[in-house]
Amino acid sequence: MLVIRLNKVTSTQDFAEVISNMLYEDFLIIAEEQTKARGRLGRSWYSPKGGLWFTYVKKNFRTEMIQLSGLKVAVAVLDVLRKFVDAKIRWPNDIVVHDKKITGILIEAKTYEDNINLSDLFIGVGIDVAVKEFPSDVNATSLYLELRKEVELSIDEVITKIDEYLNVDNKKAVDIVNQFLSIKDRDVILKGENWEKKCKALFVDYMGRLITECGIYEVDDVHRVETL
Repeated sequence: MLVIRLNKVTSTQDFAEVISNMLYEDFLIIAEEQTKARGRLGRSWYSPKGGLWFTYVKKNFRTEMIQLSGLKVAVAVLDVLRKFVDAKIRWPNDIVVHDKKITGILIEAKTYEDNINLSDLFIGVGIDVAVKEFPSDVNATSLYLELRKEVELSIDEVITKIDEYLNVDNKKAVDIVNQFLSIKDRDVILKGENWEKKCKALFVDYMGRLITECGIYEVDDVHRVETL
């Protein structure tokens, strides 16, 4: 697999999208630092030196599998991080430790014009490994801050786990999500476009939707989830 390592880039996701049409094999973009990293809905992501910032692109990915790919990637990264810390998944795309974000995941896809059954899947992942401090308005943590020592996080292991979990049964993946769901049976604030609701989160169903006491929510409907 082609691996491209960059010292500094605006965003590994943007870089991957620019070059994807030129390549016919899976590839990986890794950066030491991002200056304009983005998460869901274009939100910025603080990613200085000290993190593992990458975009993994799967070519010829089955379009029907995209829907739950974000949760499966979250489970994969969780599997790696739980060797070090008590990490959990905050639906739909964050991994947290004590409700502080330690990993952000961004899933995007581009379906082929000549075959809508296949797509390029762009898996953007940011893991706070050795980041020692965060801006005051960023509720995040890192492996260094949790463990008070530097640890090695293997990109090869992370990629291997992503490949493994992208191919697991949907039910198995969602069962793991619910086992480690940080907001399970907790009061949360759900925020969408021009709306906000407070209710108790219950579980994630096998379509990847969040089931709450006040309704069922699709990933695209909820812009932010805040714990109380």
